[in-house]
Amino acid sequence: MCLYHTQGKCTKMDDALHLAKFNHDFMVDLKASMRRLNKLRPQNLDYLLVLDLEGRVEILEFPVLMIDAKNMDFVDSFHRFVRPAVMSEQRIKEYIEGKYGKLGVDRVWHDTAIPFKDVLHEFELWMKKHHLWVEQGGLLTRAAFVTCGNWDLKTKIPEQCKVSKIKTPSYFMEWINLKDMYLNFYKRRATGMMTMLRELEIPLLGSHHLGIDDTKNIARILQRMLADGVILQITAKRSSSAPDTRRMLQLKSLEILMSKV
Repeated sequence: MCLYHTQGKCTKMDDALHLAKFNHDFMVDLKASMRRLNKLRPQNLDYLLVLDLEGRVEILEFPVLMIDAKNMDFVDSFHRFVRPAVMSEQRIKEYIEGKYGKLGVDRVWHDTAIPFKDVLHEFELWMKKHHLWVEQGGLLTRAAFVTCGNWDLKTKIPEQCKVSKIKTPSYFMEWINLKDMYLNFYKRRATGMMTMLRELEIPLLGSHHLGIDDTKNIARILQRMLADGVILQITAKRSSSAPDTRRMLQLKSLEILMSKV
């Protein structure tokens, strides 16, 4: 995948050699399988926003893939590399070399990364374009984030918002933890994305720990689960009454609901 293209900054779309070498179409990797569509169940959501952040100290990468819950089709993507807010330039250089240098994408990171505040602004415009989020203070409209674990939205987004001196946006208040859904649907525990790929016999695409590639792989797990007949439910919410402690409310009824499916 051309990572300049995912940032909306590819300047070689008329270069035949570049186009022959790099993929510019997410549909190549995320075309929904037509097999077993008879098991596809009606969902309470229209769209699923697969999110997998990268960066332990500060967020370095913010990738989102939009999947149609009715037919499993890929709809659109949002991908930005994120420039840390409080690190020195020397520390950033070391951080990026350690994280992305071995993947060969450190140059594109340096060329395209923008502050987290700007990423959220662009992301909100993207969501409004797709009618996923309408007004300040509101939740998503007939859509939900899907993550592989709770860390991304339970821990990292609030931490980054604090570092960037902004309030955690309301649309990050709830999400679907795919690991919880996997456990309840298949009745077996998965420690992470790689376990789910292996057990479902889905080959890994791209580079593990490159956020946009991990997001594609998680989306492919999600598509498979939809094809197998899963009914998705919100699995976690952040308490609006205790934003400072970031207290989590796990939905007690999830296992009961899933056992009735």
